[in-house]
Amino acid sequence: MKYGPLMLLHLGQIPTLIVSSAEMAQEIMKNQDDVYASRPSMKASKLLLYKNKTVGFAPYGEYWKHAKKLAIVHLLGVSKVKSYELARKEEVQSAVEKIRHAQSLSNPVDLSEVFSSFTLDILCRVVSKNFSKKHLLRGLIEEGTALFGEFNFEDYFPALHVLDNLLKFDSKAKEVSKQWDDLLEQVITEHLNRDEKDGDFIDVLLSIQANKADFELTKEHIKAILVDMFGAGSHTTFITLEWVMAELVKDHKTMLKLQQEVRTMSDNKLGTITEEDLKKMTLLKAVIKETLRLHPPAPLLVPRESLEESQINGYDVPIGTKVLINAWTINRDPKFWQNPDKFVPERFVKNTAVDFRGDNFQLIPFGGGRRICPGINFAISNIEIMIATILFHFDWELPCGMERDEFDMDYAPGLTVRRNKKLHLVPREVYHTF
Repeated sequence: MKYGPLMLLHLGQIPTLIVSSAEMAQEIMKNQDDVYASRPSMKASKLLLYKNKTVGFAPYGEYWKHAKKLAIVHLLGVSKVKSYELARKEEVQSAVEKIRHAQSLSNPVDLSEVFSSFTLDILCRVVSKNFSKKHLLRGLIEEGTALFGEFNFEDYFPALHVLDNLLKFDSKAKEVSKQWDDLLEQVITEHLNRDEKDGDFIDVLLSIQANKADFELTKEHIKAILVDMFGAGSHTTFITLEWVMAELVKDHKTMLKLQQEVRTMSDNKLGTITEEDLKKMTLLKAVIKETLRLHPPAPLLVPRESLEESQINGYDVPIGTKVLINAWTINRDPKFWQNPDKFVPERFVKNTAVDFRGDNFQLIPFGGGRRICPGINFAISNIEIMIATILFHFDWELPCGMERDEFDMDYAPGLTVRRNKKLHLVPREVYHTF
């Protein structure tokens, strides 16, 4: 197969289909979604994610369907996300206080730290209301994410899996897995030993397990689902928040326009942004869409695997083929996007119909089809409220002496599009009079 929207090749011994156009992505994620709905088994996911028992990495089948339904109904669905409004407001206010404190010391703010804490704090509140091990989570998430980006022989040359011991891949993955398991075992035990239940997500999972659900839900399954929620749930939000503010501080005119929108649309004299306020902020939504277009959290979507032989665009694709969808290339395709490499949020103000929820395959930061990321609503609600609030309360500048054309917009190496450097900006609080 020639280079183009489809490329079939062998990565080691594994047949792999690279998808690089919106039309072919639609073929995979919509027209033949049932054929390409599974996940390949990867060494990192086997070792870190309880043998692929997470919502994100489980193979297609009855367990995955039940696990996804659990996550949506009890944690990530529209009504559940709406119920977290108070938690979002309180955690955003906590972030504002941290920024004020840094400003009082005349220090630039480490927004990477602020955003990371915010995303984890929100997740901990909704997954486990009295989560006592928050300080351990960040390191485990970072180490696990890094391992998914490391080379190992087994994923490409299965017969050579013993060589992974030489790379120390197995030992590193098993150590991180043990730390995760120890942490989750403590948290689950705390929930089981409590007389009064909070009704949080862990309580729900334990209740379903105790009541003998119509599908198997062991403690290992529960731990796998929790790793997924903490890991994927925090990383996507944190990365996107960083890039939104990086793009805005680079494009000062757009930031000023967005601040005007936020400050005009907010009806609350104390600067508490409401869900109703956010609905009216069209430029805010456009800025977030444009950021996700330019900086999809995972440039290559989580791999899929074909469940049977099929044909794509006239080419025969064998059963068991790994499918890599290149969201980075598709999101920047000049066929759909004028000036595709430039940050132009206005394109989404003029065309609000284009969205990232799986119907427009030229914009797929969250994937599409039945394997679309179930946490879209959760992530976007957190991103919107954080950006709107810190733009309402503060003006933002680059650290002293830095020009906009010197501002680092490079990526860190890895599977996700993290910034190469932490985001340090200077806040100037704005005191509003109404």
